[in-house]
Amino acid sequence: MMINNLIWDFDGTLFDTYPAMVNAFVNGLNDMGIDDVGIDEHDIYVIMRQQSVGAALKKFSAYYGIKESKLAQLNAKYQTEQVKDAKPFAGANELLDYAIENGGGNYLLTHRDEQAKTLLDNFGMLSKFTGFVTSADKFPRKPQPDSLNWLKQEYQLANESTVMIGDRQLDIEAGNRANVSTALFDPDRTIVKTGSPDVRVTELSELKDFLVK
Repeated sequence: MMINNLIWDFDGTLFDTYPAMVNAFVNGLNDMGIDDVGIDEHDIYVIMRQQSVGAALKKFSAYYGIKESKLAQLNAKYQTEQVKDAKPFAGANELLDYAIENGGGNYLLTHRDEQAKTLLDNFGMLSKFTGFVTSADKFPRKPQPDSLNWLKQEYQLANESTVMIGDRQLDIEAGNRANVSTALFDPDRTIVKTGSPDVRVTELSELKDFLVK
C-alpha cells in the first residue's frame, strides 16, 4: 500500500533550525559567564541531535557548574528570537504536496511551541497540514507514542499508510511504538543509535521512492 499520511517532526526535519538552536544555546552560556573559547559548538549540536536539547542542558550545566534551570530559561528566550529566521529543508514542500495529491495528509508532531506553525505559515506551508501536536498540547514527550496515537485516532490514519519522519532516535522510537513506518532524515550522518527506522536518508527527496514502493 502507498504511504500517503506523513507525520512530521519540525526541528531538523522540516526546518533547518539547529544552527539557530546551537547559537541560542551558546548565547545562554555567554550570559552565564562562559567564554566562547571554552565552548564546543559541534559538541552541543551532536548532543542535541543524538539525544535532545534537555540532554544538552543537563550535560553542559553540569560541565560548567552552572544552574540548569537558568540556562534552560535563557536558551528558550534566545531560541524564540533566533529560530524565527530558519528556513525549510530542500524537498520538504514537494513531499507535503505528494501526500495531498495522493489522497493523504500531513501532520505536525513537534516539541516546539506554536512558533512552528508561524514558521510554516511564513513559507506558505501551514495550509498543507491537516493536524498538529505542539508543546501546547501537553502530551508526554517522544519517544512516548501518545501524541502519535492521538493523531492516528483523531484523523483515522491506518498504520500501513502512515510514516513518522524525524531526524532523531526518539522520533523513530515513537513511530515504532505507534506501529507506523519510520523514516530517519540524517543529512550529515550524525545519528549513531537510530532506533531502527524503515528507511534512512540524507535528503528529503530520497523518501519518495520509499513512500510509493
